[in-house]
This record gives sequence, C-alpha cells and structure tokens, in this order.
Amino acid sequence: MKLNQIETGSVIGGFQLEKELGRGGMGVVYKAHELSLNRMVALKILSERLSGDDEFIKRFKREAKVVAALSHPHIVNILSYGEENGLHYFAMEYVKGTDLGQILKEKKSISLEEALPIALQIADALEEAATKGVVHRDLKPSNIMIDSLGRIKITDYGIAYFQDADAKLTQTGLYMGTPEYSSPEQASGAKLDIRSDIYSLGALLYKMVSGEPPVTGESPLAVVAKIITEPIRPIATVNPSLPKPVCELIDKLTAKDINQRFQTPSEVTDAIVSCMGQLHIVLPVTGRIPTSRPLPVPPTPPPVPAEAEKEKGNRTKVLAMAAGIIIAILLSMWTVDALLHRLKQEKSAKETLVPPVQEMTVKEKSSTEQLPAGPATATTSEAPTAPPRQATVDQQEREASSTLAPPPAVVATPPVRTPPVQTTKVEKKAALPTIPVVLTIVSGDETLAPFVQNHIEAALTNSGLHVTSDAEIPVLMEKMQMGSLPISWYDIQRLVPSQSANIVLISQVQQTGSMPLQYYGRSQTLTTVSFTVRAVDMETGAAAGPPASGTAKFTPLNMDEELRKAVNSSVGNMGQSIKEYWQQKLKSGAPRG
Repeated sequence: MKLNQIETGSVIGGFQLEKELGRGGMGVVYKAHELSLNRMVALKILSERLSGDDEFIKRFKREAKVVAALSHPHIVNILSYGEENGLHYFAMEYVKGTDLGQILKEKKSISLEEALPIALQIADALEEAATKGVVHRDLKPSNIMIDSLGRIKITDYGIAYFQDADAKLTQTGLYMGTPEYSSPEQASGAKLDIRSDIYSLGALLYKMVSGEPPVTGESPLAVVAKIITEPIRPIATVNPSLPKPVCELIDKLTAKDINQRFQTPSEVTDAIVSCMGQLHIVLPVTGRIPTSRPLPVPPTPPPVPAEAEKEKGNRTKVLAMAAGIIIAILLSMWTVDALLHRLKQEKSAKETLVPPVQEMTVKEKSSTEQLPAGPATATTSEAPTAPPRQATVDQQEREASSTLAPPPAVVATPPVRTPPVQTTKVEKKAALPTIPVVLTIVSGDETLAPFVQNHIEAALTNSGLHVTSDAEIPVLMEKMQMGSLPISWYDIQRLVPSQSANIVLISQVQQTGSMPLQYYGRSQTLTTVSFTVRAVDMETGAAAGPPASGTAKFTPLNMDEELRKAVNSSVGNMGQSIKEYWQQKLKSGAPRG
C-alpha cells in the first residue's frame, strides 16, 4: 500500500483514521481511533522513502523503545509501533489543543506571562529526557502543543538522537531539525547532547517574546550558514521593551559557545523561576517591535530640546501644585473628621476601651511611615478613598503628609491604646514559623488527582510538616473550579495570600496508558499513570528541595493502594528535604514566629 492511497476511514493496524492533522518530512499524522481500547491517538505513518530504508527502520525500532520509556506530563508518549502492508507507523498520545506554531502565526508574539511558563514546562520535560540520554533535535513551535489551561506537551520525540548512540539516526543532513531553532553544533554536524536542546529552547523563547527567530535568512541553507558563522542578534535589539532579566536569560540559553550556556535543564528551570520572581510586573509583548519603536519604559530618557524640557517642567510643576493642594484639602478634612470622631467616642465611653478610631490611628501611623498618605491609607482605615495620583508628585505627597498630619495630632491616645501593641502584631505576621506550612496543588486527571493529593498530604504530614490544600483557600479553589488552574509558582503567588503557606508543592498527574486484562473469564483494565512533584518557596520561587516523579500501574480493584505506594516511594523523602531547606532559611536570619 502506498501512502497516497490512504484516506479517511481506512483502518491500519487496528487504528481507524479520522482526519489528517499534518504532514512533514517523516510522513503524515492522523487523528485515529484505536478500536481495541476505544481511545483516540495520533498516528504517524512514515513516508515510503523511510519505510523502504531497512537500516533506518531497524534503528528506529530500537530507539523508539527508549523514547517510549520517557514518562513525563509534558512529553507526548509513544504508545505502540507497527507495520502493515509495507507502511510503518507509531501511535502517540492524542493531545487536545493548539500548537505553539499556530498561536505565533496568529499573534506573532505572546506576553511574558504566557511565554515564561511555557519555557518552564519545556525545561522540565528536557530534564526527564536528559536522564535517559535523549536529545529531541527538533524543538520548534509546531512541536509544542498547548491545551486550554496553558499546559504544554512536546511532540515528535520519534526522531530523537541518543547521546550514547554508535551511529547517527539518519544520513548526514537528512534530519537536522528546523534550521531557525537548530544549535550551532547541530548545524555543523557535531555530536549532540542536551545542551543542543537548551539552545533550541532559548530560540523558542526568543521567538515567543519578539515575533522573530534568532537567525533568519533567504533560504534554509543561508540560515544554517549564519548559525555556524555569525552571532545571533541580541534579543534586546529586537525587542527593546523586554526586562533585563529576560534578555540575560535568553542570551545565556542561546550562547554560541556550548560551554557558555546553561549546562543542564535543571539550571534552566531554576533560572526561569528566578526570572519570573523578579518580574513583579510583567511587560506584555503584543507584536513585533522594531528597534526604532519608542520604549514604554526606557532605561535612559532620550535627550529633548531645551524649550520642550522647560515646557514639560512647567507642566509638571503645575500638576504637582494642583495635586498638592488637593491632597492638603483631603488630609485636612480627614484629620479633623478623625479627631471629632475620636472625641465623640471618648465622651461616650465609660471604660477604657479600644474604639474604632484606634485601628485607624495605628494604621495611619504605619502608612505615613512607609507610604505617602492617600489611597492606601484611606482604604486601610475605611476613610474616603482619595483619587489616584501620578508618580510625578510622590515627593509632594510625602511633604504634604509630613506637614498636614503631624504625628502628635494622630497618636496622642491613652496608654492602653498605644501603637506598639499593634506594631508587635504586625511583626508576628511577618515572622516565619519554625515548621513551614505546605500548600499542595495537584492538577491533571480529574479522577486521579484527589487520590494523589490525599497520599501526598499524608506523606508530608508524616514528615512533621503542616499541610494545607487548595480547598482551604477560597480564591484558589474558585479559580480551579472554573478551569483557570495555576500552572506555576508565579501564577499561584498572585492568588494565594502570603500568610496562607510558606511552601507550595505543585504536582501533576495523568494517565499515560492502558491495556485490557483477561483472567478467569473476567475483564479488567490495567491503567498506567505518571506524576511529577515540585516544591517551591512561596516567597522567592526557589526550589525547596529536589523534584520527584513516579509511575503507578493498577486495576480498579487496587487503584488507591498502588497510588499510595507510588506516591510514598517518590515523595517520601521530600518532606525531609523541605524541612532541611526551611531550617537553612531560618538560619540565614529570617525572623521566627
């Protein structure tokens, strides 16, 4: 049978083809229905040229077995391999979603809030591949599938290269990867290791945040020549609005010298997490930004004519004076109103109590010590909210606060209501507990996730840790029920109050395979699942211990027990690692509760 004779509805090796998903140099990919297990798969049928190459097929079969052993939530699994009527095929996990290439084709580039979590998940998957000695060789946008929750799956590990291989997978130059995302050593035909994929990840991130690959040319051959002989364009010149930490991250990922790059995927993961932690306000990138475009937040203000500068200065002074007058009026009204309110409370009180004005007094003092009196203070004390003010009058606000609201007028209260009592409470809230509180978040398979979460929490509790879950944090639970599940520390930090947890443990579980069992006339399904677990410091985003992963195989009769064994085997030591990390943090000088 010839590949061009295959059509929708055909059955090959027990797979009924439903529709074509794409085609490339290796062959054609179909969405197919596996009739025996009643599930959807992605079926790749190799081209006739490759199917007729005995040496290629022999090597492909051997290496496909190793690739099939990769078990990770962010890697599309190879489920089976077969041959029928001279055509060779392999079945892969089917992913519902859109590939990154299609997204970038429509949007050209994406925001840092989207790009960095994608890069983080890719790095996590590369870490699993590195432990098996597998190099993808063709990381590109179209090989990154993204589901509706922003979770990624890397496809096409079927053409992977193995570090310890004694021969190349293909003939020289036949499958060298997509040129724009190929590393210099790959373009020159040198031996590859995981650092080649690290370069490709950098090239992907470069494309996501700038709309352009790091190297372009009139033809694939021209691109290859540039990759080998020329330095790539610094990302800061292509998108000047990017923050410095992002530029430094991409520059190191795409270093031409392999020894100047990150050396392991775990280093990449730590660097991305650190970068995300530094970007409290992430600058969106909505499209291709030429180098001549004015910067939204330029590092150095461009020179302006003297007259324009003078006019700008006059406008600033007028605005500052107007803002100062408004602030003065508001503060005066606020101070008088607060004083009258306090006198009224004291007159009616028969005993020495802490009236509502005390809360306002203490909070007002705390605010004026740290911030200009205004919206933040008004919100805290339930006073009328002042209108928002421009950053250009910050100094005027501080001066107005100091002049119009002197401390003696605010804090002259009876001894039992003095601010130090409140100050002590604030310090206790800021202190770190001796034993950290660990927040567990498990996503993925909706049926399996609750079981895995229960066993993870039990293992951590047995380690002597305090454990909380997403169910105890309403805003997080609401987001998860709506399908807006956080996928990274950066997302979780924005939703979870700082006092709710010290460590967040992020886990993902999914079904990776199944097969029918027949015994004593009964039928059961043997299910295989995989899960990953990562502990992160809620405050800094730093790893609070080494990550863990595991697999479990079970039938409906022993599912809970087998999941418990797998979780205890993989997560059993994480509790001790978290405790050791926390003790080191306390020793570093952080205040204890």
